[in-house]
Amino acid sequence: MADKVGLIHIYTGDGKGKTTAALGQAVRAAGRGFNCIIIQFMKGKTEGGETTTLSAVPNIAIERLGRNFIGPNAADIETVKESLLPAMSAARAAVGGEYDLVVLDEAVTAASLGVIDMDDLLRIIESRDASVELILTGRGADQRLIDAADLVTEMKQIKHPFDQGRRARAGIEF
Repeated sequence: MADKVGLIHIYTGDGKGKTTAALGQAVRAAGRGFNCIIIQFMKGKTEGGETTTLSAVPNIAIERLGRNFIGPNAADIETVKESLLPAMSAARAAVGGEYDLVVLDEAVTAASLGVIDMDDLLRIIESRDASVELILTGRGADQRLIDAADLVTEMKQIKHPFDQGRRARAGIEF
């Protein structure tokens, strides 16, 4: 992979599928022998179906760091900020070249909510080894992130079962 030039992807928007697209890309890359890591920001410690499956896939490491973001109150924001310090540290290390593909899942959301610093996230992007394929997911991509990316996809919600009061289902939404 030494001659490979990595690109920066952003999957953003209010629609479903950002994480799913990023994880699918990691599966595709792992199938071609890429060494991949998925760092999940603000997903909490509850195992999702994807975590269970991907932990068994060779060449894919998954780290769930930080707690879920519950609300806009100051105490919750500070707690989430502190919980994401390990995620930011892991992200800085991951883009150094050990991995061919790095997914920073929900990092865009964390930055748009102000629980991680946008400038810190941009520095991680700028510091990545040129061979690293980097994918960031989450709602509310800042224009500076969009400008830094090579590929930006916006997931647009047209209709969702949540709008009719349906709850998230194991195996489908998590």
